[in-house]
Amino acid sequence: MTAESEINEEHALTLQELAEHFYYQDIKGHDKSGQEENEEIQQSEARYRGVPVKMLYFPKLFTEEGFLKIREAGEMAWKILVKVIWEYLDDPDYRKLFGFPKELEEMICRRPEYSVLLPVCRLDMFFDEKTGDFKFCEFNADGSSAMNENRIMTEAYRKTLMYRCFSEEYEQQEFELFDSWARVFLDLVKETGRYPEHPQVAIVDFLEKSIASAELERFAEAFRKRGSRSCVAEIRSLTYDGEHLYTPEGFRVDAIYRRAVTSDILEHREEIRPFLDAVRDRRVCLIGDFCTQVVHDKILFKVLHLDRTKAFLTEEENRYVEEHIPYTADLVPELLHVEKFLHTTWSDEGGRRRRWILKPEDSYGAHGIYYSGNFTDEQWQNLLRDRAGKGYVIQEYVSPYRTLNADYTDTDYTDNPWQEQAKGQKSPRVHSFANMTGMYLYAGHLAGIYSRLSPLNIISVEGDEHEMVSMIARRKNGQ
Repeated sequence: MTAESEINEEHALTLQELAEHFYYQDIKGHDKSGQEENEEIQQSEARYRGVPVKMLYFPKLFTEEGFLKIREAGEMAWKILVKVIWEYLDDPDYRKLFGFPKELEEMICRRPEYSVLLPVCRLDMFFDEKTGDFKFCEFNADGSSAMNENRIMTEAYRKTLMYRCFSEEYEQQEFELFDSWARVFLDLVKETGRYPEHPQVAIVDFLEKSIASAELERFAEAFRKRGSRSCVAEIRSLTYDGEHLYTPEGFRVDAIYRRAVTSDILEHREEIRPFLDAVRDRRVCLIGDFCTQVVHDKILFKVLHLDRTKAFLTEEENRYVEEHIPYTADLVPELLHVEKFLHTTWSDEGGRRRRWILKPEDSYGAHGIYYSGNFTDEQWQNLLRDRAGKGYVIQEYVSPYRTLNADYTDTDYTDNPWQEQAKGQKSPRVHSFANMTGMYLYAGHLAGIYSRLSPLNIISVEGDEHEMVSMIARRKNGQ
């Protein structure tokens, strides 16, 4: 057994220490490789709102055991979420818990023609690779993105010295997220029995808001490979003649892969009447349908902890919610009189010290999020008073799992409060990062993993978000 193997035997769930070991054996060689990788990413189509993503050098590799834990976590969560959607559709009283406006409620209750209520989602969690513990941070439905970034980062990583070091003993398997989604999508369309064998597919969004236009084109290509004509379409440009929905180029739309999030659709509903009318008349197959909004809205975290939800979940599912869904409440004026919410730090029933996160009920891109640890008690109380009753939830803060990584981007670390965690390292390129693990599920099955990080403890674009390639690592020849 090699030294590298012995190091890894001590950490069954993570290969992070092994990556650091490789790095320190040849710092100059890895620095050169990391700089070349960064230059390739800067010139690639991996971009967020036109700006290149920031990719870290060490990979996020999962052993079979680690991957199975994540798959189990994601697929259990998916089953619970689907149960909640069904309950929302079936029980008018349960719908009241979400407080959606009447028009949105009517859109949600328009049941899909296919059996899978949550066709695609990305469930983001804080996963501790050493202990296997995790708590969820956010659920994303139809607007889930970054599949293309995974693909591009994998291509860049395969050219690095780090990849070659791991390849001595490991097979490294990437996640395929385009053809697999096209297969699931077309199977759902076929399930309705109302469309051609090879339906024509439009991928629709408000394109000026789309953060990944190149990604949408990649999905269109995947549909074409399976025999379906496909295009990317601006949702406001569609026309409807009472029988068919069309793009401006005369492309007849049979099925829609919806990337436009529901909040944007409601905001611009008068501009997209042809789209909404065709969906209402069932002249197109909409995947995902609007019932997925039940999952996307942040208020779900609160609803999952209510007795009304516990009543239809199994004992195992309720235990799962209790252990892995952070406590969440509506930020309503009445909450300003509850002592623990007024303090930036509080103790739970087990005596553990906790903090808070404040976030909008329905948002994406990590906008408008506040961490109590960045405020004094007085500042926090003023913030709560200002946001109370304005569509915010207050949620138990979960401290992310942190790892070291080598960064060759232009990030400024001079004001990073976590910089001290990287002291003693042998390279100025190495820094401490908070980790978030995103799970892509297609029709309830784990299709891939997306890893985001930040030198800060809130992982968002505003918090200097970074990314890293995610793959499964398997030992060669049973070593």
